[in-house]
Formats: sequence, C-alpha cells, structure tokens
Amino acid sequence: MNNSQKRACCDISLIHQVEFQDFCRNGNPSSFIRNRKMPLTDLLFTMLNRKGITLSLELRNYMNTAHPGMELSKTGYLKQRMKLNPLAFYELYRHHNRNFYAEPGFSTFQGYLVLAADGSGINIPTTGETLKEFGTSSRKGTKPQASIGLGCLYDVMNRMILESDCCRCKFDEMSLAEEQIGRVCETIGGSQPFLVVMDRGYPSTAAFIRMMEKGILFLVRLKSSDYKKEQAALSEPDEWVNIHLDKSRVRHYKGTDIGRRMEELGEITLRMVKVPLPEGREEILITNLPSEIFDRVQIAELYHMRWGIETAYETLKDRLQIENFTGTKPVLLLQDIYSTIYISNLAEDIIRDAEAELDEKESHRKHKMMVNRTLSIGILKNDLIYILLETDRQKQDRLFQQIYEDIRKNLVPVRPGRHYHRTKGQLAGKYSNTHKRAY
Repeated sequence: MNNSQKRACCDISLIHQVEFQDFCRNGNPSSFIRNRKMPLTDLLFTMLNRKGITLSLELRNYMNTAHPGMELSKTGYLKQRMKLNPLAFYELYRHHNRNFYAEPGFSTFQGYLVLAADGSGINIPTTGETLKEFGTSSRKGTKPQASIGLGCLYDVMNRMILESDCCRCKFDEMSLAEEQIGRVCETIGGSQPFLVVMDRGYPSTAAFIRMMEKGILFLVRLKSSDYKKEQAALSEPDEWVNIHLDKSRVRHYKGTDIGRRMEELGEITLRMVKVPLPEGREEILITNLPSEIFDRVQIAELYHMRWGIETAYETLKDRLQIENFTGTKPVLLLQDIYSTIYISNLAEDIIRDAEAELDEKESHRKHKMMVNRTLSIGILKNDLIYILLETDRQKQDRLFQQIYEDIRKNLVPVRPGRHYHRTKGQLAGKYSNTHKRAY
C-alpha cells in the first residue's frame, strides 16, 4: 500500500467518524439523523463523484451504483445539501494535508517549504442573492457577473493547496494571505520551516513589518512604483536596503497600532534583488531571506516557482471544472468549491507517488517523464466512487491499486525550455482537439 492510498483510506475513515459528522451538521443536532434515502455519507460521496452533468443524471448514476432500484429527487437532494456545513470538505482536505506532512518524503528547498499566496476570481451563477453575498466582477455599466474571490496558499513543490478562503470578489489579498500564513502550522500539523512567495499585488510595508516580527520569511515582486527611491538608488543587483518610514509612508496607518509601530521603528532593512528577464528586461524582488542561505540565483529560482499556483488555479478551473456548480445558493457554491479542492489535493498526492516510483525505474529514458495530469484526474473522477462505496478493505485496496496503476501508465515527456508562441483570441471551435475534457 502506497502513502497516498493510506491517506485516502484515513479520509474515508474520517467521513464515518461521529465527530466529523457532528461538524457536518453545522450546529443543528437534528440534521442527518433519520434513515433516509440519502444519508450523510452518501451526500458527501455524491459531491466527490460530481461530474458536472445535469443534476438529475448525476443522482441517477449515483443511485444506480450505490443503491440500485432506488430513486432520489433533485428537490430532496438539494434540501439535504442545504443542511450541510460548507466547511466539511475544507476540514477534510486539511486532515489529508496533516497526514501528508506527518511523514517524511515531501519536497523542500534548502529545508524550507515554498508556499505561494495568490487570489483568483471564480465565476458563479448570477442571482440577486449571489450578487448581494459576493459582489460582481464586471465593470460599471456592463452586465453583472457574480464572482467569488478565492484566495489560496499553495505548496508549489508538493502541489498541495494548504489553505483556501472564499470571499467577496474584491478582497484584500495581503490581509487574507497573512491570516492563512498564521494557520500554516495548524494546517500541516507541525513546525516545518517555510517561506512565502507573492506577486506584484502584495507589497505592503505594514505586512512586511508584521511578518518580520513573527519570523516569517517572504519573497515579493515589486511594481516599478513600489519603493521608487530605493529601487532607483540600487547600485548592486543584490543589496540590503534601508527603507525609511517617513510621514508619507506612515500617513495611511496613522492612529493604528501598526502606524505607531512604524513611527517607533523609523526604518526597516530589506533585501532587493534584480532578476533578469528575456528581451533584456529585469524585475526587482524584495525579501528578508538571508544572503548566506539564498543567493541571487536561488532567489530567482524561488520566484519562478510561484508560477505553480497559477497552474493550480488552471487545474481547478479547467480540468476539475470548479465553476460548474450544482446550484445557485451560496452554501451549495461553497460546498462545490471546497470539495473540488479536496479532489485536487488527492489527485496530486497520488500523482506524486506515481512520479516518485517513476524516477526510480525510468532512468534510461531520453527525457524525464511525468504523469499525465488530465488523464489522472479523469481516472480518479470516474473510479473513486467504487472505492468510497466499498466496505471490504481488501477489495478497496485492490480498487485503489488499479487506479494507481492506470494513472502510473499514462506518461508524457518533460522537455525543458519548450515555448509556444502565445496566440490571443479564439481561433477554432469550442471543441478543441488538443484540450479535451477528462470526464
């Protein structure tokens, strides 16, 4: 039995535990206590098995697999869903994460987990209720499009989403990132050192001070308008810089605790690193990473790792169809989002196991091979339901091993430096020959 299989079995065991089921009831002890057609465990399994087709067919297919001969109406199903705590799957994937980091073998950079913080807009059904709850991402004067702001903290080397929060579509990404960073130790269940990489929307002197005083290491890309004097005065490509906290920088925080702390400090010292880009351009990064551990080349490598979170959002939206919802009520939307994130982490866990085994056996190939992620997600989505419903542990193990073997056989080569010209606009029909859905 491989490690991902052990963790998946622990997740299934958690779903059946009394404490977890109490959490699912969302404070209402009378929910999910009657012997109905759709008890709580089945309700959770239908969400993990979700394919994005019409709900009537989803329920028909599930009932034919789990309870042949029984039928369930959409109305009755959605009525049960409305009672379910939307954070149930949030707790489930955090439970999976704690088990993942409890064992050796996860990847680090110089002994540190590399975490990336970023946010993305999730388009949701536009109704009066969703517009009121989450707001619109559309410009003024155009047709409104309701959106949820999804902020994630992502382990780029292990490809696991550690934290996620659903907010209004326009939210303070830096404030949310600070909250999520504060929960990391609880999320991974230990004191593993980590550093956080962020993009241009995140620089904040107040946040930098708070993170430095908590001993949090960070690396952030600067816009040309951030710390303009200090950027212009750089004489070396890698330099520690004194940032004076003058009145113009303190004014916005006047009268607050952080404002008083800025006045008390007077200045902070941070490291600015120039990183060359193609076509002779360069970007400037700001960090408190120590020079004796991370040189300029490693700083550039760390920042480029941040792209992993962009790939993670693409996986959620494209391959896992996170924007394909089962309903319009806010509670249903949150349930769908968190259950999709759990499936994403489970899939990546299995893929990591398969790739680790591949590295040991496939050293003779010309190119390094990786598991085909699209096919892996499709296999997991199609076959996971049989594992969830199986009560015999030996049969369950055989089913999981079959999924693992099918995933391990689907390989694609990694060709470093390959680049395709980016073509904007839609050039073909909506059914692309090179980007088929996996389920």
